[in-house]
Amino acid sequence: MRRSLAALGGALLLACATAQPATAQNGDEQLRKEIESLKKGQQEILKQLGEIKQQLGTKPTPPKGPDVSGVVFDIGDNPVLGSPGAKLTLIELTDYQ
Repeated sequence: MRRSLAALGGALLLACATAQPATAQNGDEQLRKEIESLKKGQQEILKQLGEIKQQLGTKPTPPKGPDVSGVVFDIGDNPVLGSPGAKLTLIELTDYQ
């Protein structure tokens, strides 16, 4: 009986000893795959970040208003403040509704 228990224990120990490296190899392979996946994700993030930096680096041109230099506006009988012969005239258009 002791021999059979010893043999059974030895067989169990042998089975466990041989099973662990296979599990460790599978775990190592899975870990390598996860690391590669993370590296690819980081590369994609860096690529997108570079594109964003490039877009932020170029300043958009502000929209241009109409060119009204030299245009004479007739304001009619509307109230005026200041000298009528001033070099610069500001006209405020408002709508009180």
